[in-house]
Amino acid sequence: MSNVRVKISNKAMYDIRRAPGVVGFLEGKGELVVDAANATLPEGVGYRMSSSQGRKKPSGRWAVRVFTSSDHAKRSNAVRNTLLRALGQA
Repeated sequence: MSNVRVKISNKAMYDIRRAPGVVGFLEGKGELVVDAANATLPEGVGYRMSSSQGRKKPSGRWAVRVFTSSDHAKRSNAVRNTLLRALGQA
């Protein structure tokens, strides 16, 4: 048996989490959820997405948030769980 030690660099993890490929993947999934949720509304607009990196404490994960932006979407999501259903389709 060999003793292998792995040392994880927080700076390296921070750089990986903000790499263009990772950010593009996460934003693509967020857009799929937004599109699926907006497809349930008659006006077709009511859900939006934001994308940002968290604080560098210690490694700053990238976050994509999908949220309601209209009163109709808020009511629809409260009654039908639209965002959860859209997440299952993405």
